Amino acid sequence: MINHKGNRNIVKLCFALMFILAGAFLLPFSNIHAQEEIPLPSQAEGDSLVIVLDPGHGGEEEGGLYENFIEKDMNLIVANAMKEELEKYEGVTVYLTRTGDQKLSLAERSAFAKSVNADFMFCLHFNLSIDHTLFGAECWISAFGEAYSKGYSFADVEIKMLEEAGLYARGIKTRLQENGTDYYGIIRTAAELDVPCVLIEHCHMDHENDRSFCEGRKQWEAFGRLDATAAAKYFNLKSDTLGVDYTDYQNVEVPIPDYVVKPDTTPPDICMIELAAQDLSKGEVTIQVSAADYDSSMLYYSYSYDGGQTFSALQPWGDKSQDTITFTMQIPPHIVPEIVVNGYNNYDLYTQSNQLSLPAMDYKTEEEIAAQKEQESVMDSAIQEPGPSADEAPLPEEPALKKSVSVSRQTAVEENKPVSFEYFLSVCLVCALLVLGMALSMMLFMRSRRNRRRRRRKKR
Repeated sequence: MINHKGNRNIVKLCFALMFILAGAFLLPFSNIHAQEEIPLPSQAEGDSLVIVLDPGHGGEEEGGLYENFIEKDMNLIVANAMKEELEKYEGVTVYLTRTGDQKLSLAERSAFAKSVNADFMFCLHFNLSIDHTLFGAECWISAFGEAYSKGYSFADVEIKMLEEAGLYARGIKTRLQENGTDYYGIIRTAAELDVPCVLIEHCHMDHENDRSFCEGRKQWEAFGRLDATAAAKYFNLKSDTLGVDYTDYQNVEVPIPDYVVKPDTTPPDICMIELAAQDLSKGEVTIQVSAADYDSSMLYYSYSYDGGQTFSALQPWGDKSQDTITFTMQIPPHIVPEIVVNGYNNYDLYTQSNQLSLPAMDYKTEEEIAAQKEQESVMDSAIQEPGPSADEAPLPEEPALKKSVSVSRQTAVEENKPVSFEYFLSVCLVCALLVLGMALSMMLFMRSRRNRRRRRRKKR
């Protein structure tokens, strides 16, 4: 007899084994499209300061690409160097939002910072511009409340240090979307979770002014250590390992605004130029520029000597606290300068100045001066060369005149030659022929007259 109960148990066991085997086979494929998880942090110790570093981009999002630069890789190297440096200070716990080349959403990065109770999040980036014309470092912060106050206070330290390192400071700025919220997602999502966040654009990888600051790994790691020092100053940290103590460092006090700190969306209010000096012999023109923006500061200027058809590369404004600057420009030779200047504000918006029309710059270039000197040297050499005696020396006249003088001299020489016997006989023969010709002509003439008289007598 068949035991049906035992058979049922065997069937159940077979099905269970089938499900286990199927699960084991399909498990490796279940997360093919899943993103790598954010690394889980270890627990921060006691009242430790918690800092989160966010290396921008990752995975498919490579960030800025220029020549051999890949921004996502540069950002991660900066973050690791910053983490290593910060961990040398007392009472600091540091986390990275990504430790490898994984893609994370901005919300995931901010959520991670919130999950570890971060006191601050630093988003690390490098910059480049569409036309490769901009240069310098800048910090972007939230436009709202305490996030703005804390963000600006740290960014003030960071920008000053970047400027001391030799970079041009593009400023501390806010940016808004059309709906009035923070433009940059990492700043917006962090602020929503009450995590202060600053986005650091270290420099422009595509501009020659900044290139020496980001050529390779050494420079990228130097940025990380600089960022760590800025954070140490902001949080008044000290390190026996590094032998530094920033506990007395005074940060700028930034009141918490009860309004939205909006970005400047208008060009500079004023841009005027005057002639300060003009050196016609060298082609140098010194221009005084007076420009001001009542909503932000001046940042760059560029100039044109052809009435605005072409402009120079952007030039640093210099002392941004001054509304008036003076600069000297080189004008090409043999043109009439029509000078125009563009003044740019902190948000890369510009206003064009009035136009100055100046006297023509008819100076000679170094090449023209050198050519003239060479020509004069050749002429001097020709004059100094020894020539024939004074009686036979040719006069320095034009070629046609020299030829005429030569012919005259030849004629004079021929006239002074002695008369030969052959020459005398030739002259006598010519004279005899002339006399004979004249005699024959007279005979023919007389004969013609006699014939006419005869014909008249016959008619009578």
